[in-house]
Amino acid sequence: RDMETQTYKLKITFIEPILGSQPTRDVASEYIAGKAGIELPSDEAATLPEALERGTTVFHKDANGNPQVFNYVVKGFLKASAKVLNGRSGLPRSLRSKVDDTVFVTPRNIELRNGGSDVREHIDFLERPLRAETAQGPRVALARSEMLPAGIWFECGLEVIKGEITESVLTELLDYGYHKGIGQWRNGGYGSFRYELTRED
Repeated sequence: RDMETQTYKLKITFIEPILGSQPTRDVASEYIAGKAGIELPSDEAATLPEALERGTTVFHKDANGNPQVFNYVVKGFLKASAKVLNGRSGLPRSLRSKVDDTVFVTPRNIELRNGGSDVREHIDFLERPLRAETAQGPRVALARSEMLPAGIWFECGLEVIKGEITESVLTELLDYGYHKGIGQWRNGGYGSFRYELTRED
């Protein structure tokens, strides 16, 4: 028989600006995919803009230029949170692998929204220095990212195979997003969020 699942509606509202985390199309397809010996999935490549400047990270965008995130970004956050919270205060052990195996995020393309106004009008850029230790000594490069302001939100669905990942476990995983969120430069506080999780019958 089919596995029993529980579905939820999740709304995430950013309380800090969120930064685009994808390289532009030429860098993504030429470098990242090429280095791994694979081709970037066509639906992902199609949502990346052509090169703005090398070193710029951007949001995926739909055919109308509306910024979006893919479902794996939400799942990636849940897995990262599970890694940090694994086994704490009564949470299940091997939490990251349980999230990976039993929590599914829909749809694949998730649109970023901003109430009544056009989200595209709110895209700005953030530039910051990146310091790195290299074999030739310390180097500083300028990192540039598309940025959307606090207040941007999105909705998605969670489908969870019934078991150890209960609603209370999901709540604890999502609570972590207040401290460390989604997107580029999470360590700098960007992409932190509050959420509403609604159980669907």
